[in-house]
Amino acid sequence: MRRFLSTMIVLACGQPVLAETLMHPAENSVPVAVVRVERTARFTEIHIETQAPRVKVCWASSGANSPFLIAKGRRYRFIDGDNITDCPATRDYGAKQTMVLRFEPVDPQLDEFSLVEGEGGENQMIDPTRSRASFWNFLHIKSQPAGAR
Repeated sequence: MRRFLSTMIVLACGQPVLAETLMHPAENSVPVAVVRVERTARFTEIHIETQAPRVKVCWASSGANSPFLIAKGRRYRFIDGDNITDCPATRDYGAKQTMVLRFEPVDPQLDEFSLVEGEGGENQMIDPTRSRASFWNFLHIKSQPAGAR
């Protein structure tokens, strides 16, 4: 029975999933952290947990401030997410609530990438003193390559 269930799970997923639990805090002391990364052939999924309540949070699903993953100079675009709100609408989060963001799959052999909150996040990294907002950037996230076990 166990073998049957394992086979059904693999068939249902189509591709093996590598899911890792970690604690990777955001830059600039923003009280949020990447707590889980799932990598499949279809997407790279990032779970972000609030470490303290956060108010008026939104994610740009398209445009200049749409988040992206970057690895080895290549950008991986945002696809969709769960438990998030598309800007300009906002929502509040209590402590320990999770947002899920899905991106194009990072190349399977890569073991490090960064999540950058669009052009605003890039500009904040270049010149933090000129940034009026606090963007959520997560630099140098270590993750096992998708084929690793």
